[in-house]
Amino acid sequence: VTLTKQSAAKVWVNFNGTGTVAINNSFNTSSITDNSTGHYDVNYSSAMGNTTYGVQNHDISYGNGWAESLTTTSYDTRRRNESGGYIDVSAIWGLVHGDLA
Repeated sequence: VTLTKQSAAKVWVNFNGTGTVAINNSFNTSSITDNSTGHYDVNYSSAMGNTTYGVQNHDISYGNGWAESLTTTSYDTRRRNESGGYIDVSAIWGLVHGDLA
């Protein structure tokens, strides 16, 4: 499957969101920005064609995460615990489907 196939993931990432944030493994992910506790940006190596793509993300702890602020070059993801407080999580996965620019 090539990167341009419609069904192929255009971006995926597995990263550590605790301490010094670090990418464990990825595809088309240039970096992770640690904005604050439980708040990260996933930055792309190659831009998406628009901002109407799909994002799926999950974490090892609670699964109480979401993606927002989708741009052609990144998305914002946040994590909360069961009480609603923001938390850093040791393993977070993200997957993006859509069209590249």
